[in-house]
Amino acid sequence: MENLNNFIGTRHSIKPKGEDKESEFKGISEKGVELSKERAEEVFEMINNSAPGTVMFFGGASDQIRTKSTSEVYCDEVKRIAAKKSSDILVINHSDIADASVGYTKIVNDVIEKIKSDPDKKVFVEFPMFIKEFALGNGKFLDESGNLTNFTKKILEVGKTEEGALKKWIEGGGVIDDMEGPKPEDVAKDHIKGIKRLAEFVNKNLGSTRPVVIGFVGHSWTLDVLAIYLANDGKVDIDGLEKVGGQMIKETQPIEIRIDGNQTIMRYNNQEFQL
Repeated sequence: MENLNNFIGTRHSIKPKGEDKESEFKGISEKGVELSKERAEEVFEMINNSAPGTVMFFGGASDQIRTKSTSEVYCDEVKRIAAKKSSDILVINHSDIADASVGYTKIVNDVIEKIKSDPDKKVFVEFPMFIKEFALGNGKFLDESGNLTNFTKKILEVGKTEEGALKKWIEGGGVIDDMEGPKPEDVAKDHIKGIKRLAEFVNKNLGSTRPVVIGFVGHSWTLDVLAIYLANDGKVDIDGLEKVGGQMIKETQPIEIRIDGNQTIMRYNNQEFQL
């Protein structure tokens, strides 16, 4: 198993559908905002209970706007709760400092300087960046135009539901009939690679003197196989799906990795797995 980083990854929140209209946060519905706020309470408790100086960097998003929007709601709510409950937490929202006219490097430097200015405080940073390893596009499940690939259409047709399609994808190892799509194990490995890239970005800019927790928002199917891969000794199969609960990840549901000394623990679906 690969060396891992402390992280929390969640699925995005609820997409707009029918009477549940799109909220002010693009790609997620009004109910989705409320669900994200509920999850943010747990995120707040994670950072509040962490060691002094811990930086939780919610910096990972996919190519779909709903992942960034979910991160934004988390941050807004964590900031609101922290203002009431804790003076030990500094919350940095990218929209508070981001000015496209000054350039990306200046924005990053401003974030880092704000973090360094309070070395003893716990810090929550919302700075969602597109991580290519988290993408649904580039031919993985969506084509260059953002439409479902033929493989994705086929597996949804055979599986009948998104959860049924997930199971067919895992059963076939990325093959359905004579069509090939992304291999589940490769998708899981890609996620780990993306998490490591985020951790390297933070450590490069911040140094390695403070505890870091990487945060990101992703999707069902991709996060499902990540959880299975980690809990099932690097294998993604139906037995592994049953091991982690047998169901597709729900909106805003988290996967958490905690490294404590020589132990690495994954928390998922109200279970703990020692990795």
